[in-house]
Amino acid sequence: MRRARRRHAIGAAAAAPIWLVIAGLVLAALAVPAAGSAEGGGLCPVLDLVPPLACRADATPGRTQSDASSAQASAQADQVRQTSTAVRYDLGRIAVTFARGVKRARIDAVFARAGVTLEQAVPAIRAYMVTIEPNRRDSALASLRASSGVASAGQEVLVDALDAAPNDADWPQQWGLRVTGFPAAWKLAQGAKPVIVGVIDTGVDPSQPDLRGALVPGYDFVHQTPSALDDEGHGTAVAGVIAARTNNVEGIAGVCGSCLIMPVKVLDQTGVGDDSVIAAGIVWAVDHGAQVINLSLGGAGTIPALNDAVSYAVRKGAVVVAAAGNSSSTVPFYPAAVPQAVGVAASTEADRPYSWSNYGSWVKVAAPGCNLAPVLQGGYGSFCGTSSATPIVSGLAALSVGVAANADPLQIEQALEKTAVPISGFVQYGRIDAFRTLSALAPAPAPAPPAATTDTVQGKVTARAPQQSYTRTIQAGRVIATLSFKGARTLSLTLVPVNPAGETVRTSGPSPLRLERALPAGTVRFVVRGATSATFTLTIENLPS
Repeated sequence: MRRARRRHAIGAAAAAPIWLVIAGLVLAALAVPAAGSAEGGGLCPVLDLVPPLACRADATPGRTQSDASSAQASAQADQVRQTSTAVRYDLGRIAVTFARGVKRARIDAVFARAGVTLEQAVPAIRAYMVTIEPNRRDSALASLRASSGVASAGQEVLVDALDAAPNDADWPQQWGLRVTGFPAAWKLAQGAKPVIVGVIDTGVDPSQPDLRGALVPGYDFVHQTPSALDDEGHGTAVAGVIAARTNNVEGIAGVCGSCLIMPVKVLDQTGVGDDSVIAAGIVWAVDHGAQVINLSLGGAGTIPALNDAVSYAVRKGAVVVAAAGNSSSTVPFYPAAVPQAVGVAASTEADRPYSWSNYGSWVKVAAPGCNLAPVLQGGYGSFCGTSSATPIVSGLAALSVGVAANADPLQIEQALEKTAVPISGFVQYGRIDAFRTLSALAPAPAPAPPAATTDTVQGKVTARAPQQSYTRTIQAGRVIATLSFKGARTLSLTLVPVNPAGETVRTSGPSPLRLERALPAGTVRFVVRGATSATFTLTIENLPS
């Protein structure tokens, strides 16, 4: 296997078929301190895929191993989940109420004038939720508020499902999973079978407590051994974002806390690997049962083998998710730009692009780009970059596979895309919405069984009209016909399946008479016959199966 070291400039090395986890490249180029140094703040220099945003005082807060134990002890002492006092808004939706008496035609005209799309209506309380591109929200609000028929129009407030909040110690800091709707999505995914996610990376540290029980056998293509141990840290962070065990009172909540991680090491201790080796790792993972492939790696160049490996994985039924890169560039980055892959950019808590994220129409979706993640040998730190956003999408894809086992990769990709919250000018579709994605894929609830029906008719037979006939349409199930009569000693009752045709059954004798049959859906004729005058009541019950 050829080993190489990529030069520090991505552009200069674009033609070389060498893959590099962006973290090692940027950190080496900027000469940031080694992991664990005083300036580096623990995890940040090892895992941050951009200049160390999370290590600055004004950056997204992160946890280090030194404070993890105290946080865990606090969580064990107090299981009550804290709630935020800050109001959070859905930037793509507006809540509107109308005055009493406003007709629907006028409501539609108001929405059309404001350029919004109706998403949900509750007419009983005259409340409506509409969608709008975030950059047009203010003008839409002004238009709605200017209408005399509008009682109120304001930003849609976001809430969290408190009963779905996990008890993991660092959950309060996991804004990315709350913004993307995972607490509500987890309810939809309850009971789904575990899904295997192939993490094609630097390996995974099996001693990480939050990944205990999450790993399945993998392979190390760098050292040609079945033990895919992580000697760099990046793969462990990626695996933790996807599948850190949830509700274990420690650490973080994984996007898919029931998922299984298949570690496939294709990058060495410096985060460097060859395109062909990465392609081999993808194929190996899919052939060994991975249903989702996470590729938090990439470069500006590619080779046919890597493109073919992505296509192979999709043909085999796997969803392939790849990082868009951190160069503030629109230049396609591979394998994220491979058409069959789901390319992922990085967005902020306010659904805005991170300045360092790559972007463009070749990138399909965005996800939160700064997240907590496990560190080698235990502990947690801030993990920023498109390599951090990608496992959030991979975890959602895995939840989708669990919820919709019969869905193919294209259907899952389309669900991710169609339910995304638009971020104008950044990516093709928008920031993922976990709850809406799973709602779009979840099987429709079984329809309620048809209700039983009862039909009663009054009739009379005479010497001149000795027979009366009644035809009814029935649902599949049991049919019970009961004939009660007066004025005659005996009558007869006949049941004739007409369509589809079936065996005729008949009974005769004194009142009451009863016939019961299990029949398919169709048409049945009931015949009452007597030799003398009699009045009768025919009751027909249909009990659908």
